[in-house]
Amino acid sequence: MLKILGWAGYDEGYKRTFDTFQEDTGIRIFFYGVPNQDEMHKLALTQEFDVACPTTDRLMSWCSSDLIAPLDETRIGYERIEPTLHADAHTVIDGKRMGSPCVWGGAGIGHHTGKAPIVSARVSLMDLFDPVYAGQLAMREDTAFVAVGRALEEGGKLPYPFADSYLVEDRMIANYDVIGAFLAKHSNHVARFWFSEEEGVNVFRSGDCIIGYSWDSSLAKLDRAGLPFRFVAPREGAICYLQNFVISKKADKGLAQEWIAWVNTPKGSAYYASALGVNPCAIGAMDLMDANVQDFIARSYPPEAQLKLWWQPEQPVWFIKNREKYARAYRNVVGK
Repeated sequence: MLKILGWAGYDEGYKRTFDTFQEDTGIRIFFYGVPNQDEMHKLALTQEFDVACPTTDRLMSWCSSDLIAPLDETRIGYERIEPTLHADAHTVIDGKRMGSPCVWGGAGIGHHTGKAPIVSARVSLMDLFDPVYAGQLAMREDTAFVAVGRALEEGGKLPYPFADSYLVEDRMIANYDVIGAFLAKHSNHVARFWFSEEEGVNVFRSGDCIIGYSWDSSLAKLDRAGLPFRFVAPREGAICYLQNFVISKKADKGLAQEWIAWVNTPKGSAYYASALGVNPCAIGAMDLMDANVQDFIARSYPPEAQLKLWWQPEQPVWFIKNREKYARAYRNVVGK
């Protein structure tokens, strides 16, 4: 049995994917679902697993924790991954391939098409703080700093380039102090915080929020349910992640490599990406995706938006520690 540690909130899609993998290979999967990256890493420290799927900006912390082993590219069909993803820049650490990209997606603006209509070609992350939406905004307290930081940077209102926040701790603190002050000033806009995929869907489904800083996958779920919500990549660029499969040092490497190799086929990649409602990484997979997922991705990431994708940089340990401190302060100011 293959033990996979991954993202919670996609049960129906996972079942189809895992069942198909078992039909093709005879291998059964036991799946542990967690709501976010921090919980995934914490569970990996105590729970036996074969494969996990952190994003590239967290790979270094998994390596530093001595949790994962290098991948054998010849056993996982690595050559089938889209070269446009420039995966080498994200997944090679100290000369070793530590991750195999499996899906990518992004965060941007989720909105109710009737109650919060927006023009996608002009929308900015700053539009989230339009007074008309006060008390109706959904936010994720830690990544709110990334969204606002990118927007303030475009307006020339940060002391340092936002990307420097990931490289130099003093510059992160200087930038995050400015961002935190902006968020505190507009704290009355927030109706609800969300942290997991399920919460990211429910803040809109409940009617509490009509606009928010959201994952594309959350809006894909609402879209498939026929609800009047859409995802828009803002003019600053959707803030993107590249999810990877990693193999535990204690893994059954044969089973783990067979799973990764299967997902790196067009068929496996299409199944896995359709389960999450996001973009596949294998060459030829998009053509095999569910039609509704293809349509959602095309609407969410038109050609002009694809040219402005902003990939989340690696997050050092000191960055994560400081980020959590600022996120707690933001939640305390909002009081929710």
